[in-house]
Amino acid sequence: MRNLVVLGLVLAAATPLSAQSEKAARCETSAKMVMEAVQARKDGIPLKRTERELRRALDRDTGASLAQWIYGLPEKDLTLDVGRKWEQECLAQ
Repeated sequence: MRNLVVLGLVLAAATPLSAQSEKAARCETSAKMVMEAVQARKDGIPLKRTERELRRALDRDTGASLAQWIYGLPEKDLTLDVGRKWEQECLAQ
């Protein structure tokens, strides 16, 4: 019986940790996607092409919004900080 209680406690404790690690992985992946879009802009890839790729990876509205946001940033702001800030915001939600 004691083993079952201990197992239950371990599983209960692991669930939030697992959810946190899944969230961290999702946020890291989305930050990488943001940085790929930033790099596409820096490489001169047209907005419509980047938007199309983001729509495929995400969904229609999210991909379009993300592309518009990235292509609307001032050129001086196209740094690694964009991805870092994106990831921080994602983790904070």
